[in-house]
Amino acid sequence: MANMAASMKGQKPELKHYLRSNKLPDVYEALLTGLAVMCPDDPLQFILDKLRCLKENGMEELNWDMFVEDYMKPPNKVITESNLDFIFNLDDESMIPTPEMYATAYGHYNMSLKNMCFSAWMQYYLHKKKKKMAMEKKMTRAALHHAHRILRVHLNVWRDWLRYRKGCQAMAYHKLKRIYFVSVGIVLFREWRAVAKRNKDQREYFEISLRRLERGENVDDEETFGQGDGDAQDKLSGQLGIELAVKVFSFLDIADLARCACVCRSWKVIAYHSSLWNRLDFSKVRNRLAYGVTDLVTTKLLSKCRPYLIHLSMRGCTQLQSSTFLSISECRNLQDLNLSQCKGLDDESLKFVVKGCKIILYLNLSHTHITDASLRTISKYCHNVQFLSLAYCKKFSDRGLQYLSAGKCSKKLEYLDLSGCLQITPDGFKSLSSGCNMLQTLVLNEFPTLNDDCMMAVAAKCTKIHTLSILGSPLLTDETFKRLANNRNLRKLRIEGNQRISDLSLKAIGKNCTDLEHLYLADCQRLTDASLKAIANCSKLVVCNIADVVQITNTGVQSLAEGSCASSMRELNLTNCIRVGDMAMFNIRKFKNLVYLSVCFCEHISEKSGIELLGQLHALVSLDISGCNCSDEGLSSLGKYNNHLRDVTLSECADITDLGLQKFTQQCKDIERLDLSHCKLLTDGAIKNLAFCCRYLTSLNLAGCKLITNLSIQYLSGVCHHLHTLDISGCIIITDKALKYLRKGCKKLKYLTMLYCKGITKHAAMKMTRHVPALKFSDDEIPVYYGYK
Repeated sequence: MANMAASMKGQKPELKHYLRSNKLPDVYEALLTGLAVMCPDDPLQFILDKLRCLKENGMEELNWDMFVEDYMKPPNKVITESNLDFIFNLDDESMIPTPEMYATAYGHYNMSLKNMCFSAWMQYYLHKKKKKMAMEKKMTRAALHHAHRILRVHLNVWRDWLRYRKGCQAMAYHKLKRIYFVSVGIVLFREWRAVAKRNKDQREYFEISLRRLERGENVDDEETFGQGDGDAQDKLSGQLGIELAVKVFSFLDIADLARCACVCRSWKVIAYHSSLWNRLDFSKVRNRLAYGVTDLVTTKLLSKCRPYLIHLSMRGCTQLQSSTFLSISECRNLQDLNLSQCKGLDDESLKFVVKGCKIILYLNLSHTHITDASLRTISKYCHNVQFLSLAYCKKFSDRGLQYLSAGKCSKKLEYLDLSGCLQITPDGFKSLSSGCNMLQTLVLNEFPTLNDDCMMAVAAKCTKIHTLSILGSPLLTDETFKRLANNRNLRKLRIEGNQRISDLSLKAIGKNCTDLEHLYLADCQRLTDASLKAIANCSKLVVCNIADVVQITNTGVQSLAEGSCASSMRELNLTNCIRVGDMAMFNIRKFKNLVYLSVCFCEHISEKSGIELLGQLHALVSLDISGCNCSDEGLSSLGKYNNHLRDVTLSECADITDLGLQKFTQQCKDIERLDLSHCKLLTDGAIKNLAFCCRYLTSLNLAGCKLITNLSIQYLSGVCHHLHTLDISGCIIITDKALKYLRKGCKKLKYLTMLYCKGITKHAAMKMTRHVPALKFSDDEIPVYYGYK
């Protein structure tokens, strides 16, 4: 080919034109393609045959692959156009490089040099970086080694100290052991003496009863609580009459009734009235008894009131054993039983209870250790149970729900609480829904594994559910809520912490569930104003909580206010809805019957255009404006236009001073609960006005008010005698003297919080525990978030 190209070079243009017009390069290309692809055994004969064929058929159908069989035709040309031009040398001038070609070649060469230099620099940089990282790792390891050596030294010192402490503890243990055995001997002797005395008293009682029977006197006056005062009389109870006296005594708990029975004979008769013993609540007195609620106390009381006992609560009574549960089984008329947090409850004990109490309607077994066997027992014996709580019972499984759904009680079960029962799978929910299809209230709080498969099974068959609570279930999507909305029965829905629910779910709920009354959608970040617009036409909506839904704006609140729910709305919570501003407050005025409103940390609400408008809500009783832009002027206007407020929270309203609080309390004298925590400008003068104006104050929070002194506590204890809750955490100026004032003046105080109070000693706080049932105290360093310098 090179010889041919050389021979064609320098030929006349007429010859080149002749070759091109007669398609000699195309013929040459077709022959070379055929030879290259077909590879014939006799190439010369192949060329002759193809030329004859070309001569016979003509040049019209000439193509580069016409000499190749159909099944062997290549997809692309074998010989390129540039090769043909080179062979036949049809364009000599194209072989001479032009200046543009030189420029391109120079640019390509220059770019190659740059790439080579950059690659070399990059390798050098990576090498240095790797070396630096290696050095940093070595330094880190060295620092860690040094820290470990220091810790080892301290550990050795601690070990020596620990050996010394263990020796001291061993000596103390032996001393305490000796004291223990001596104490046990004393207790045994006292118990023996008490038994002997009781037997003696019993003999004397029967002897006296026998004499009274012989004289024809009544001996039905049993002494359950101890000896009375004999012939002592109470003229007041006689004047009131037995019905009013029993009504007064009905406000007392078990312990107080026992004390009243020991006052006189007339009070004892009233305390024995059957209507006072149809309800026993041991949870209220478990902390008041010296040894707690024990089997001795419960069995004695249950044996006395079992014929008319209907409601029984043992919540939190951790010391109860089988004897108590056996006594409960003898209460045949029991309908309401609460055994929540009873650690002594097991499958066998529950079996005793349900076999004896066959008409139970309400059964609470939350926080217990029951298993599938207990659920099987319930399904077998509790035919009428309507309320069942299994919250946080970790030991039963899907099989237990199968037993429950197959029992006779499944068709009557209306309320079920499975909160925290993470062991339940979708199969368990399918079994539950197939049998308990009459459920009306379902509680599944703190259930992070709850997914659409679980709820779809429930929504498909439990079509009568009207109350659903699924707080803390982040895996549920719109599909679940759309399916639930199709049942059209939802009246109360509680959702929290779900980032998958969107406006589509609320649109379906607003469209289908027109009887919706209670809606709780806290921390559902994907919801927008469209959700509020969708539920605005729920004419029976009473409670709407959209706290921490940050995409809600003034437009959403306006849609809610202009809907048919405006007349029925009683409670609205917009806490941390940071895009809500003054226009929303203007629209909130349309909620004429609004009783509770919370706009905590809504920073776009101004004082004049926002806070003052809230005073025009004349039905408003409870208001929370924590963290809002409220100063003396706004607070004064709020009290001026609405003097019916009972519960107000002003936490972290840093601009409020004594003057603003003085004007507010002079206008709202019926305030019962007030939160002034972290209002750092308030002094004793403000508390003085508060105490003398709001004499019916029951709850007050002064945490973080660093200017408050003992004088404020003196004012409160001297006037506010109804105060039962007080928080003075972080009030560093208050001393032990303030506690003396509280002991003398606030006799009803039940909850006292004194965290980070360095001026109060531990001795004074321990002394205060005798007068206050629930007290929290610490003298730790004040946290940074209190903002003290």
